[in-house]
Amino acid sequence: MPALLHNYQVLLDFNNDTSRPVSIQLSKDYGRNTNAILLLLPSDSCTLVLDPGAIYHYAVKISSGSVYKVADVSARSWRDTRCDISRLFSGGDTSPRHNNTTPPLDGVVVDRLWRDYRVSCFQS
Repeated sequence: MPALLHNYQVLLDFNNDTSRPVSIQLSKDYGRNTNAILLLLPSDSCTLVLDPGAIYHYAVKISSGSVYKVADVSARSWRDTRCDISRLFSGGDTSPRHNNTTPPLDGVVVDRLWRDYRVSCFQS
């Protein structure tokens, strides 16, 4: 049986593989705490350090013409994970893509994809 590891962390790498700027914000701060927004330009990436097995909720926002698409994302991982932004928005519509009543087992899951008509912190 493998030994238990203590005091370790996992890395969540958000990779902006789109041609537009993307903002990432903790869901609980969405629309309120503008100091806690991460802006990724095209081809940028950012690595977040997470506690293994903990659930994190993010709002990932991208410009889509005159409106903005927002993906409500849940992340829970036991190992290092890479998340390409284009994968989060590949559904096309703004209806819930997953009806998650339980947290993700491992990885990044889109809980809901919707449109935000408010002013954004970035322009495309």
